[in-house]
Amino acid sequence: MEQKTYVLLGDVISSRQIRNREEVQQKLARACKEINTVYAKEIYADFKILKGTDEIGGVLSTMTNSYNIISTILEQLYPNLIRFVLVFDYIDTALNTRDISKMDGPAFHKVSDIMNKLKKSKLMFDACVGNKMIDNCIAGQVNLILLLKKNWTAKQHLIVKEYKKTKNQYDVAKKLGVTQQYVSKTLNRLMLKEINNIEERLNNMLFEYTQSKASGVVR
Repeated sequence: MEQKTYVLLGDVISSRQIRNREEVQQKLARACKEINTVYAKEIYADFKILKGTDEIGGVLSTMTNSYNIISTILEQLYPNLIRFVLVFDYIDTALNTRDISKMDGPAFHKVSDIMNKLKKSKLMFDACVGNKMIDNCIAGQVNLILLLKKNWTAKQHLIVKEYKKTKNQYDVAKKLGVTQQYVSKTLNRLMLKEINNIEERLNNMLFEYTQSKASGVVR
């Protein structure tokens, strides 16, 4: 039995240089648990840690929330970074097990090839979902967002994280012991509003493309 589906693989950057490997592994485990719970209806094979602390991956029945899944993993693993590859192709081995560690096929070979090329660049994401224009659009937007966030300091990252929880600058300022003006300036400097807008449009594009494929409009 073979089936075309989406494989999303993440490769931990500079994993061999990580000293606190057990802590990183725990973070990856929490990310997998959260993703498998929140996006259960869209997951064909649960996300799990592969190769110790080197890789994380899962199989999706739709790519609608692929960026949200990537964001969740990066948020959980901070300050460590991961590069990702999303591929839509055939899985022809151990498909019925729904266990990514046992599966194989063209989708995984393609992921491996693309990941090897990605490692030679400074980019953090690439895709091959059967439509070159969509591949380029997704990759361009995801890389733009991830490269912008990559440069955030630990304090800036914490401010954004807390602000996403409360949506209130005063609450963030009080919790972190800074002024509301400082929080406001930080969010403006990081262009959070603009990044959120790009993320929203990206998620809309992923949803619309998935819907168009399901209806047979896009091949």
